[in-house]
Amino acid sequence: MSVELLTIGTELLLGQIVDTNASWMAQRLAEAGIDVFYKSTVGDNWGRIEAAIRLAMSRADVVIMTGGLGPTEDDLTREVLAAVLDRPLRLDAAVLCHIEERFAHRRVMMAENNRKQAMVPEGAEVLHNPRGTAPGLLMRSEGRVFVCMPGVPSEMKPMLLEQVIPRIRDSLGIRSRIVSRVLKTCGISESTLDQRIGDYFREMRSPTIGVLAHMGEIHVRMTCKGEDPAEIARLLDDLEAKIRERLGHLVFGKDDERLEAVVGRLLREQKATLAVAESCTGGLVASRLTDIPGSSDYFERGVVSYSPAAKTGLLGVPPEVIQTRGVVSLEVARAMAVGVRRMGGTTLGVATTGIAGPAGGTPEKPVGLVCVALAWEGGEAGREFRLHGEREQVKYRGAQMALEMLRRHLLGIPMDEV
Repeated sequence: MSVELLTIGTELLLGQIVDTNASWMAQRLAEAGIDVFYKSTVGDNWGRIEAAIRLAMSRADVVIMTGGLGPTEDDLTREVLAAVLDRPLRLDAAVLCHIEERFAHRRVMMAENNRKQAMVPEGAEVLHNPRGTAPGLLMRSEGRVFVCMPGVPSEMKPMLLEQVIPRIRDSLGIRSRIVSRVLKTCGISESTLDQRIGDYFREMRSPTIGVLAHMGEIHVRMTCKGEDPAEIARLLDDLEAKIRERLGHLVFGKDDERLEAVVGRLLREQKATLAVAESCTGGLVASRLTDIPGSSDYFERGVVSYSPAAKTGLLGVPPEVIQTRGVVSLEVARAMAVGVRRMGGTTLGVATTGIAGPAGGTPEKPVGLVCVALAWEGGEAGREFRLHGEREQVKYRGAQMALEMLRRHLLGIPMDEV
């Protein structure tokens, strides 16, 4: 059994829209035990869509298409598939009623070309789309399954999960599932992580282990395939416990957990408050922290003190420290953290200053040098990081190190402990 994903839209080939649908669908299908063998992208052209469908038919049991179900002239998916399978299009009264009701609810006049979306190939199963006007379609022909879904992610995703995957599993008699669990680490290199758990990579057959490098993080993915959900959970629990024992505090989160959410939870649990002073990260630390709902419980303020004048005027950094040590220095970062904590009257203050590049570096202070400091009642700490990447990457990794320093401080773990 094999599946091919076919994403349709000229905008995808022009790079105007990033094709996130294909990767998301592949992940969800794999979790459901459905193997994706091929992925293709084609523009809004009848001949090329037809060629892509026929190629997929020659090598896949299931062809899943997204895009090209809209009301405009260049939306061709349903028409081309109907022609390839020799199925005439019929107006589906129930689909047309749904479209008309959506426009009436919005008090907008429905254009005549929206009727096109109610044209359904003969024999097709309509997949209801409560979030849009384009229904999905599922067709069976000569032992193959063809699925058409809208390209809009908010419409496609629930349709795949709620309607398409269950039908494919039933049609092909699939009983097994693939379940993955991810442990997220920060402050450790891939090579060091390999030293800690490399033997598991070599020994484990089920679950299997993979290491994925992300911006400022290394993820350990554990994957198990089987039919018994309880047995899969037991195997993953056992392996997770072993990896956590090896990695300890380096694991900050699991699956979809974000570092800023973990830090926020710790701040809330300890009834601590936080103020942030940023230079090179330009407000990114504050932005990530306040992305978390309820962050007003612990986040008091953020100051972007980019210039030397802002550092001295707003935060009280002594001018002589800047003159003797430079704006990018641990001494200045510490003074910024102390100053913003004093200004906000908070439990903690954190600060960043550095050289994000591409210019401004020197042999002594190269591009990528970021100084992070933390201040609390009766103490302060700071550390230099040499980060790599382009400007945006240095900024993100600098913010990541600031959040990780906060997390470790709240757990009572030194930043340099690996």
